[in-house]
Amino acid sequence: MSTLDEQAFWLFSCAVYQQGSAQHTLLNLQDEQQKNINLCLLLLYLETLNLQLTEHLMTQLEAVCKDLDTHLLIPHRAIRKTLKQQFIDHQSYSKIRQQLLNSELQLEQLQQSELIGVLKHAHLTTIIPSNNLALYLDKNHIKQLKMSLIADKP
Repeated sequence: MSTLDEQAFWLFSCAVYQQGSAQHTLLNLQDEQQKNINLCLLLLYLETLNLQLTEHLMTQLEAVCKDLDTHLLIPHRAIRKTLKQQFIDHQSYSKIRQQLLNSELQLEQLQQSELIGVLKHAHLTTIIPSNNLALYLDKNHIKQLKMSLIADKP
């Protein structure tokens, strides 16, 4: 399916992340509800394409996220957090922090690539409107996320 493009998804994600207070809301979903930001962004992306996931496919996508989170992203974030807590006054802190942020973005892109890879082998249904977020978030969190896309930054 040509609409499922890694680069298009990445650019969509970067744009959404900067909209309104989306960054704040997505980070809260990650930190407080243990939700995966890339998966939330993918569900939003699919909704713009009117493509609907099945529960089975959603389970596969969650497994991909959990695996990459567990083995790569969470340990990487822990290193960055430790650096900040223990070495914030070190002369190389800013440079190292920027390198870690850059590598974390590359890991996020890897995760997104893996998610798109799963979808490229799946059968997606066109439904207008699609409602993929309901497979992952409760109604209150969906509303909060959608409102954050138009709300001012905190």
